[in-house]
Amino acid sequence: MKPHTIIPLLLAAILALAGCSQRTLRSAQQDTRHNINEVKPQLAKLDLGARVTAALKAAGLNGVRVDASANGVSLHGPVKSAADKARAGRIAKDTLGPDKSVDNALTVR
Repeated sequence: MKPHTIIPLLLAAILALAGCSQRTLRSAQQDTRHNINEVKPQLAKLDLGARVTAALKAAGLNGVRVDASANGVSLHGPVKSAADKARAGRIAKDTLGPDKSVDNALTVR
């Protein structure tokens, strides 16, 4: 084995053998509960927004702001035509699927 791989393995073994106190275990359980209850829904919203934003940019619809919620997304900002507004709404709906809503608040300039 190469020296640069031995050191991390030794550190991992030492930490594993050291064990964890009950306080550390309780803290880890609390962190896990917090992540499940609070962080996971936030990540789900970010995922919705990121997927729709990427799909709109791939379609050449730049400058559209996507606000995500647990139920879906809202589209905001200016677009060049009514056709672009409708296309952005369809892309968002197709990206999210039937169980999420799209509020198309884009303005035609």
